[in-house]
Amino acid sequence: MRCNHEGLGALPRRVEEELKVEVQTRRGRFAEEYNMELYKGKDRVVTVKVFCGRSPYRGWVELYSIEEEPFREMEEELYKILYEALKPGESIYVDYSWDRETMRLVDMGIPAEATRIGFKLLTTGFTWFKVWYYPEGFMEGNVKIQAEKALDEKARARHVEEICNNIKTLTLKPNTVGDDIIRAALERALKVKELLGC
Repeated sequence: MRCNHEGLGALPRRVEEELKVEVQTRRGRFAEEYNMELYKGKDRVVTVKVFCGRSPYRGWVELYSIEEEPFREMEEELYKILYEALKPGESIYVDYSWDRETMRLVDMGIPAEATRIGFKLLTTGFTWFKVWYYPEGFMEGNVKIQAEKALDEKARARHVEEICNNIKTLTLKPNTVGDDIIRAALERALKVKELLGC
């Protein structure tokens, strides 16, 4: 493994210390990539693929093979650690196939920022979102939400404006009576508006 990225190179040790988990690392497909598997006891919780970047490509991290129950216990703290490790303009990808609520909302066309996972990423500091879904095959990996750490304040302002436009559109949709998942998404949308000053 060759990782010249200060934040991403230090991830295994930092994740072990801060989350109190065992981290097993192994080489990736090429020199700048490695994989971390996080374990609680004997149980694997999540795999994190880390690309340290190389000119002209920026670094990124991807979370997949997620075990729902133990992952939820560390989810927010792990997002925070990864956000802090990434440089401006770098991305996180989170497989959402394990999260029924996020799956349903994405299928309904709800903006990523109002899904359960997207909202957690937004409140961590990420400000640009994209939902990846390729129905034609499995070589691309699972469905995922991409979130980007803003490159600079100008980019952040553009991202916030886009998020606000997405959320304003969402809050105009009628509430489906008795649907807790829709209600939760609308509540998150209101929190986003408040958080970002939309």
